[in-house]
Amino acid sequence: MIEALLAIILISSVFMSGVRRIKLLIEGFIFQSAAIGLIALNLGYETGKVDYYILGLLTIVTKVIIIPLIINKSVKQLKINREMELIVNGFFSYILTGIGIMIAFGLLNKSHDTFIKTGIALFITGILLMVARKKAITQMIGFLIFENGIVLFEISLTQLSLVIEAGIVFEGLMLALIMGIMILNINKTFDSINTDFFQNLKE
Repeated sequence: MIEALLAIILISSVFMSGVRRIKLLIEGFIFQSAAIGLIALNLGYETGKVDYYILGLLTIVTKVIIIPLIINKSVKQLKINREMELIVNGFFSYILTGIGIMIAFGLLNKSHDTFIKTGIALFITGILLMVARKKAITQMIGFLIFENGIVLFEISLTQLSLVIEAGIVFEGLMLALIMGIMILNINKTFDSINTDFFQNLKE
């Protein structure tokens, strides 16, 4: 089951790296986060460790329910459906993500945890969305994907305390709340959420 969930995470990672539609990015993030939450719950069932259960429930509640609601509300108010102008187009984004995943799984030997390898794939996708897209809301999703990679790293390091686990998850929630408010205010003030617009502003 865990291998199947990790495969879903990898597929969603590649898929999200090149899509333009904001709705598809949100749905990909939901599937990805749900898979991570189920992995944690499954590990909790197998090991009997309460920490895994808590991390899984926190991930599902915040990233499958609350954060998508915040992003969807922002998208609805901004009335945006897709990102038209990409710094790196979808085709090359797919290629870069695919190469990054192959490098992660090829260079790391068998002693490395699969969670770590999959987390690296999420790092690549998240960074790509942050630097290759212009809309702030897409960049926010990229950061959340990057943060999902941190959660996978955290799952592989069972010695981390529950305080750190909760902090990692709620950090993503607070980020979504803050950036959702900021994006709406930016749009009201400048009538645009393209981050390259601000390069032209002068004091």
